[in-house]
Amino acid sequence: MDTPTRRRAKDHIMSWGSGGRRPASVPEGSVATIVLADARHLDAVTASGLAGPGTLVFVPGTGEATGSTIPYGGSLADPGADFALGEDFYLQTQDYASSAYMSVLGPTLIRVFGLEDFSAFVADADRALHEGVFPEFLITPAVLLADTAALGGPRDTDGPALRLYVDAEGRISTSPSGSPLGTVGDDLPTLVTRYEHVNAASEAPCAVSLGAAVPEEARTAALQTRPFLGRYLAAVKALRALTAQDIGGLKVSGFGHRLTSAATGDADLRDAALPLVLWNTEQAYVVAGSRVFAVDHAFAAAVERLLTGTTGSTDPTDSTDDTATGSLPVHVQDQVRAFFTDRGLPLGTPTTRIPAGAR
Repeated sequence: MDTPTRRRAKDHIMSWGSGGRRPASVPEGSVATIVLADARHLDAVTASGLAGPGTLVFVPGTGEATGSTIPYGGSLADPGADFALGEDFYLQTQDYASSAYMSVLGPTLIRVFGLEDFSAFVADADRALHEGVFPEFLITPAVLLADTAALGGPRDTDGPALRLYVDAEGRISTSPSGSPLGTVGDDLPTLVTRYEHVNAASEAPCAVSLGAAVPEEARTAALQTRPFLGRYLAAVKALRALTAQDIGGLKVSGFGHRLTSAATGDADLRDAALPLVLWNTEQAYVVAGSRVFAVDHAFAAAVERLLTGTTGSTDPTDSTDDTATGSLPVHVQDQVRAFFTDRGLPLGTPTTRIPAGAR
């Protein structure tokens, strides 16, 4: 396998694992990534038209990559199993509940395989919210959390057009832990229709990718009482990125800590798309998507005030400059907004609060 093909294959398999990012090289209308548990289903999958322009199909076996077909060894569906792409890339799959006790030795996909795993994930999120303590294994740069849309993360990308898994019996879902959407021979419109039908019957987003692992009633109850989960997953991603740059000792605004005592609101916790404020004793950071801005603590405090909707003064003549405890002057608010607007990141103003029972 040549280097460009190997690089592309790794990008696709990580996208397939998380369900949260579409590879840039895949045009709309094509399934990005298909993983087969058994090579005998390849002909039926190909004949049904699921493998379109830009699609990569991962097939168990040896040999060289041919066209859109990528051979692999091992498994992506079993806890403790290794997935091998050639001889120089290995991806381990680990169950969530055991991961706190395991050493991360290389790229690792953390997956929810059952209710125990899901309960452990929820407990970790609750602890992060109240105490500011994030699980060390989850913020390790080599780790990727699977099926994030079903755990409260962004759901716009996930679905049959992003990823498919075909098990050994020929059942098709979006992940090894997912509810069946069909069988080999079904085309993409059929799978999308069934995907939408399953989701329409649920009160929580993305009811498919964990449908065979977690009772839907339990998942729905956990997500509905924890509207901060999307924000939590964004914070995990930000911490992972900064950890990769050897930046540690970080606190995350809204999770057990605020940079300023005046930031008493919690509306930012509902919106995973808003920038995040992180800091340690030396430096503050504002993370917006994949972009990281190193800023001073005073500027970060002003951002935090805007994000939480606790700016105080709206009088443009008020020049009182007390970012930490008093009103945030309008000219400072304008400067912060201009900072984001100039970088193509308009800053919204959250206005709703997290229900008391969800904190």
